[in-house]
Amino acid sequence: MNRFLVAMVFIASCAAAAGQTATISADQAADAERAAISAERSRSEADYLQEQKACYQKFAVNDCLRAAGARQRKILADLRRREIALNDAQRKRQAAQQARARQEKAAAEQQKQADRQGEDQRARAAQDVQQRQDRAASSASDRAKAAAGESKNVQDAKAREQRHLDETASQASKAAAAAKQRAEYDEKIKAAAERKAELERRRQENPKPPANPLPMPP
Repeated sequence: MNRFLVAMVFIASCAAAAGQTATISADQAADAERAAISAERSRSEADYLQEQKACYQKFAVNDCLRAAGARQRKILADLRRREIALNDAQRKRQAAQQARARQEKAAAEQQKQADRQGEDQRARAAQDVQQRQDRAASSASDRAKAAAGESKNVQDAKAREQRHLDETASQASKAAAAAKQRAEYDEKIKAAAERKAELERRRQENPKPPANPLPMPP
């Protein structure tokens, strides 16, 4: 549509330029024709005066004057017809020029309107593209935030599980150490009891002054 309007404006401009050139040429020709008519009228009037003077020298003065007047009227009528034709042609040229001017104005207005519509369409298209880009960027940001939140949740869960495992291992290690210490203590008590029993048995078998007992384990 824009290319069509541009072509129309170009054609109208070319036609206007050509028409303007033709109008200038026609106006120049019309001016020259008017000048020629004016010169012929002046020459005809001068000739008519000379004929009138010549008629007064003749015997049939009235007939001579009537013939001269008829010739003069015919010449003036022809000149008038030429003037009327020039005026009609000038009015037609002016009307055509005005029509071309209106056509150029309408074509220019249509071109401006098309340009405005094109600018509006381009602006709306750019706005739509920007809005789509903004929505895509917002969606990408939301997805990135959701992924980051999910990753943090997974890391937190792993950290909690690891702490639980560490605490369980620590408790098991402490329990094993306590059991070991208890077993060692029980073993010492058992060993001390066995030694005491052994000493008691020996004392009964050999009634000697008993030796000093071994100290009890702590």
